[in-house]
Amino acid sequence: MVTSLNTEKPGGARDRIVRLLLERRNTIETLAGKLGVTKNAVRAQIALLQREGIVEIQGEVKGTRRPAAVYGLRPGADMHFSKAYPVFLSQLVLVLAQKMSQTEFRSVMRGLGKRLAGSVPRPAGDPRERVRAGLKFLKMLGSAAEMTEEKGTIVITSFGCPIAEAVSADERSCIAMETLLTELTGLPVAERCEHGERPRCRFEIKIPAGR
Repeated sequence: MVTSLNTEKPGGARDRIVRLLLERRNTIETLAGKLGVTKNAVRAQIALLQREGIVEIQGEVKGTRRPAAVYGLRPGADMHFSKAYPVFLSQLVLVLAQKMSQTEFRSVMRGLGKRLAGSVPRPAGDPRERVRAGLKFLKMLGSAAEMTEEKGTIVITSFGCPIAEAVSADERSCIAMETLLTELTGLPVAERCEHGERPRCRFEIKIPAGR
């Protein structure tokens, strides 16, 4: 009997499709046949994965009436499903913190923030537009941050942290994110994050007077 992916427990549909796409690129019809579900069910999940930047069209094959799109994972997308990255990152931060002086470690974190900022075009526009662009980049990195304004200061907060493992290993890791926002916005950014077992982001950005 053909089933619907929507009846699976959360994460099941995504994982099954991603595992198949890790092996090779596939069409909607092929994926549906391998999973024993409807094409519409697969199509809905593929659309979600495309919006999340995990899956993309990587070719087409001849169909009975028109060409069929061939889907594959975007380069680097498999890291979304790896459990090794957080552990590797936290242990790397611990090693760096142990081997380096305070000045050296902070310098490395600032350098990391600049490298991250340099991986995307520098946003243009007025200060608020640049902050919104910085916020958008944070969300691309996995942050669930939001932006509010308090008496001329823009505050970016989140109930979590996209680099929580690194921050739990050493709270000075937040310097990288502070530098990232400083570089992208061209504005002074002050890190006021909550550290500890469950880090939470908070960055305060002062808007120049009259802006």
